[in-house]
Amino acid sequence: MNVNSPPTLMKLASQRLLREEALAISALKDLPNMLFPVMFEEAFINGHTKILKAMIPLWPFPYFSLGMMIKNLTLDTLKAVLQEIDILISKVVHSSRCKLKEIKWKNTDYGLQGIWPGSHEFDGLSEFMEQKQPDCGVKKELKVITHLKLMEGSLDECATYLLQWAQQRKDSIHLCCRKLKIQGSINATVIEIFKIVHADCIQELELCCLCLEDLDFLNPYLKQINNLIRLKLDEIKGTVSMGESRNIDEEKVITLISQLPTLQHLEKLCINDVSFIEGNLKECLRCLKKTLEILCITNCYLLQSDLDYLPYCLNILELKCLDFSNIPLSHLFLEHLRFLFERVRHTLECPILKSCEMGESQFNSLLPAISQCCQLTEVNFYDNELSLIFLKKFLHHTAKLSQLTYELYPAPLECYDNRDIILSHRLENFCPELLNILRAKKTAQGGHLCYNPML
Repeated sequence: MNVNSPPTLMKLASQRLLREEALAISALKDLPNMLFPVMFEEAFINGHTKILKAMIPLWPFPYFSLGMMIKNLTLDTLKAVLQEIDILISKVVHSSRCKLKEIKWKNTDYGLQGIWPGSHEFDGLSEFMEQKQPDCGVKKELKVITHLKLMEGSLDECATYLLQWAQQRKDSIHLCCRKLKIQGSINATVIEIFKIVHADCIQELELCCLCLEDLDFLNPYLKQINNLIRLKLDEIKGTVSMGESRNIDEEKVITLISQLPTLQHLEKLCINDVSFIEGNLKECLRCLKKTLEILCITNCYLLQSDLDYLPYCLNILELKCLDFSNIPLSHLFLEHLRFLFERVRHTLECPILKSCEMGESQFNSLLPAISQCCQLTEVNFYDNELSLIFLKKFLHHTAKLSQLTYELYPAPLECYDNRDIILSHRLENFCPELLNILRAKKTAQGGHLCYNPML
């Protein structure tokens, strides 16, 4: 729903009812099912804890999701809802109206609709909104799904309270952590999390600002995560004390990589600013057992051997997205990268080669293969060095790709002065001609020429 849209009649009715707390609570038993999600959202956002507590034992759907409302969560609201859940699960006989089996206590991209799945009015919506994913196999009276962020060894107060609450009720409550982010220093809190959370529930893992010693410490726990779908390694350094140095204990790296767990279900792998990936990409990708859909390797250094291995890695030959942003490629031979593009030409939708220090010879090598990628919907070649003549040639090829709707290209070199500063009047002169190349073949909905004001 657009934020500027007028409130719906259901929303207005809920707001009117919430003005009188006693009346709202007494009306719940006769409240139409369709009003429950709307009224819950209003009560949650505005802190009507008594009304929230009264709604829990009458909730008419199998689950509800807080969605974007999680941003409004306070410790008092959390305690109020969990207190009522305690009462609910302790009852031998429940209200015939109550169908609650699962609470999605996590941030999602959808709001009010996230509460609805399971209602007859929206049969099948849950399958539409949530991808089929591996089941962790734990069956309890109530499932609570959440995301956890461990920042510098600490959880926020709501997450801490939720974990303690779930641990005390582990016989009846299944706390299911779908996404876990660990950033900064590692301490005993990690051990406590894995004591409470079932590792098989974790489908998305982000490890940020760690070092090799931290990964070594985490490795036994990583091996317990059997249903991982998305993995992000961000700013992983060689040692605690190495700082900006790129001198890494190669023996330690090889040992660590050899002990990495097998990733049976991984679909998305993101590696950003990981110092030990250079020269070890083949060994890292060997842990894959399923074909990746998304591979992002950014802000790293690669050797020629890393690039040469890519088209022969069987588990990346159905890629939909390949992101090599900020990887210097000017000193490497790109024949094997071209071969990779050829092998994924029927599946690749989004290649990103932004800020790769590529010139015309590198793009000329890749151009025939890129032209064969018939499923491309987005391309990003921003912040590379191309002349006006070559950019015209390039656009004549990409203009034939009918699925492309979003395109980013570097401004031609002729637009810069001898200090590498963009001259806007030159860019304005060149743009119409370049855009006309795209429009001659198709309707360019998102073609852009981009530049840095100062390189």
